[in-house]
Amino acid sequence: MAQTRGQWAELYDSVEKTVNGVMFAQLKERPAIYRRYYNVKNSNRKFERIHTVTAFGDVPEKGEGALYTTDLLQAGYTKDFTHTEFGLGFEYTETAMEDDQENQLTQGAKWLAFSARYVQEKRAAAPFNNGFGSETTPDGVSFFNTAHVLKGGGTARNRLATDADLSVNSLTDILSDMQTETKIESGQLVDVIDGLVLLVHPSNEMLAYTILESKGASGTADNDTNALRARRSWTMIVNPHLTDTDAFFVGASNKNMHGLCTYERTGIQAKPVREDPKTGNLIIKVRFRQSWGAWMWQGWYGTSGA
Repeated sequence: MAQTRGQWAELYDSVEKTVNGVMFAQLKERPAIYRRYYNVKNSNRKFERIHTVTAFGDVPEKGEGALYTTDLLQAGYTKDFTHTEFGLGFEYTETAMEDDQENQLTQGAKWLAFSARYVQEKRAAAPFNNGFGSETTPDGVSFFNTAHVLKGGGTARNRLATDADLSVNSLTDILSDMQTETKIESGQLVDVIDGLVLLVHPSNEMLAYTILESKGASGTADNDTNALRARRSWTMIVNPHLTDTDAFFVGASNKNMHGLCTYERTGIQAKPVREDPKTGNLIIKVRFRQSWGAWMWQGWYGTSGA
């Protein structure tokens, strides 16, 4: 559908005026959030496939002169990242362009790019918003689950056995779980993650700051050391695109220590203005291709709140 003069008559009434878009001058666009905790990669393929490996089991005891027990490396899980294509256009008539006294129609490209970036943020938040249900990892269960299936046998979890709201106690329980439940596919524990991201909804921002930044024990009159702050390095990220105000998530700040990633097949492209030869209408388009997801659950932990 093409923009005509009648759809925004105020641009063509020959009255001197100021048109404010309430963006870019008065209110600022949010800086990119997802890039702070996603592993952002480029892709030159239709889709990307990631394979994991199941390592050897524990080395058994061996008697003097006895035969060695042998083991095999096994395939782990497979995750495909299939890029989604996005596109939107803005079309306006030659007549509307001629009579646009405020030069608003020529600014369509910046509004299209803003809409594209906003979609990126919403899609990046989806693995967290759907992470307790429809968003699955290659083992076939939800991203945040109490029974992730290990390829070598057994299960592990990256969700509290009983969901809880953000507090010193719930964060302490999560840190304990991350040390005892973060296992590779053969069932073996991995090293402690020292640098962590705490991802919260704006409703939890001030509570999270109090918990992490208090010099003493948070919420008490004690002078005890704030163990959460002393024992780990934290980065707090506030994301308004999270839909559950109670949910919060803890992940490795080193993006190479978790499987959450996005592949940019084609970055946001605001195409030059083109003319439709049949109508003379002018068209601006924006387009991008990208995929989001987690190829492993290890390195992230979540709870939906009480």
